[in-house]
Amino acid sequence: MAKRMIALIVAAAALAVFTPLYITASAAEMNVRIPFGFIVNGATLPAGTYSIADSNGALLVRGDRKSAFVMSAPSLKNPDRSGRGKAVFLKTGSTYYLIEIWGGDGVGREVHLSRRQVEEHARVTGTPAERIVIPAM
Repeated sequence: MAKRMIALIVAAAALAVFTPLYITASAAEMNVRIPFGFIVNGATLPAGTYSIADSNGALLVRGDRKSAFVMSAPSLKNPDRSGRGKAVFLKTGSTYYLIEIWGGDGVGREVHLSRRQVEEHARVTGTPAERIVIPAM
């Protein structure tokens, strides 16, 4: 099990290193101004404006100072027909986790939380979890 996790981490790191810093024009992309620091795929990103691009389930969250790469899965929730993209965060205590991305076309992607994040969330169950929605610019 440990060897499998290490191999998965190495593969994800290699993919992140070799993924170009741009996404092709065919990928869905949106810009979001996020007023708080947040965690995505174990990386802590500061408050700021981010470009979020989805290309076949791979999300690239790119800011001025930091970026993160994470795999996502299609959302099983009902499509959002508002016509505007959004980023959804789970706030537990003072920590924010990116959990969903919704494109303007109503298609949603769920961001996989790491095991450590899930355990931390379970530990703070005394603090109510809150969903924070930030619309795209």
